[in-house]
Amino acid sequence: MTTIPGWLQQEVNDYFKAPLGIPSPATVLDIGANIGAFSVRAHQEWPAAKIICYEPMPFNIELLRQNVSSDWCRIVPCAVRAQAGEDDIFIGDMFVTGGFAKGVRQTDRTIRVNCAAAGEIPSCEVVKIDTEGCEVEILENLRLDKTQAIMLEHHSKADAATIKQMLMPPFRIVYDESDREIGTMIFVRQGAFD
Repeated sequence: MTTIPGWLQQEVNDYFKAPLGIPSPATVLDIGANIGAFSVRAHQEWPAAKIICYEPMPFNIELLRQNVSSDWCRIVPCAVRAQAGEDDIFIGDMFVTGGFAKGVRQTDRTIRVNCAAAGEIPSCEVVKIDTEGCEVEILENLRLDKTQAIMLEHHSKADAATIKQMLMPPFRIVYDESDREIGTMIFVRQGAFD
């Protein structure tokens, strides 16, 4: 029994709107795992995959542990940034909106969290990133040599344009909400599943 609200489950379904054609990835990377809505949905889609969750917020990690199983999921209680260390993160106006970039959904309150360096995370076949504004920083440093699909939520039109420039080619976009200030984008490696 999960503690994931229905509206969040619906939001996560955006990542699965475009068929990826991925037979069965060995690993799925969930950066900004929150309470595990994406991880649970990814496990339903690819039950044989090992899912690696990065989540820095202690109150989310407690629920994440309840919502996933150690049989198929490994939780790393860290944020992902360009460099490892500690940093202050803004607490969001609700549990899904905490982030390092101060926007309208982040409060003035912060907590100190551990950060893992994106470049030190092993490459995974499927990557999901939703970090309330740090997506570009993470993609600039993340190893993508094994990656076949990238699913992300961008948090500005400028970030969406930058992400497209960074990823295309070798990836092609299969779901594109870059015309929205906050939206979902899905990329698949060129020729991977044609």
